[in-house]
Amino acid sequence: MAQVQRIDPVILPGKETVAAYCRVSTDSKDQMNSYQTQIAYYTQLIAENPEWELVDIYADAGITGTSIEKRDEFKRMLADCRAGKIRRVLVKSVSRFAQNTLELLETTRELKELGVVIVFEEQGIDTSQMLGEMQLTMFALAAQEESTSTSANIRRSYQMRMERGTYITN
Repeated sequence: MAQVQRIDPVILPGKETVAAYCRVSTDSKDQMNSYQTQIAYYTQLIAENPEWELVDIYADAGITGTSIEKRDEFKRMLADCRAGKIRRVLVKSVSRFAQNTLELLETTRELKELGVVIVFEEQGIDTSQMLGEMQLTMFALAAQEESTSTSANIRRSYQMRMERGTYITN
């Protein structure tokens, strides 16, 4: 049977390099307010911690979390993680990070292998302290289902308004 040897990352002295990821799904006024609030919150939070050094705030506005493909800032953050620039990523919630269970698990696994910790503040999840992926998977499934349900409700609303003759195009 093959032997597996775990090699832990070398932690250099100095400040921990930290980034935040922010995202909102639409460009509505309320969502854009949330977007600005997330950016300001994480900028201040990281700046106030003397053990952290801000790498960047990565933020996608008006973009769904169901796929990584259209999220340029998310992809830029992943590239910086792969380049070793980031050791900790702060994010408001699992649903802000990803609403696709498979992508969420693949991304968190990759980052964990790179020695990058992800902290999902709303759920109180810190990937460096997780015993398993079950907890994260459950939150990911809930986020994915919420996204699917919201899309179905919006489509149903459009259909009902069209049937009543009250639908107004954007």
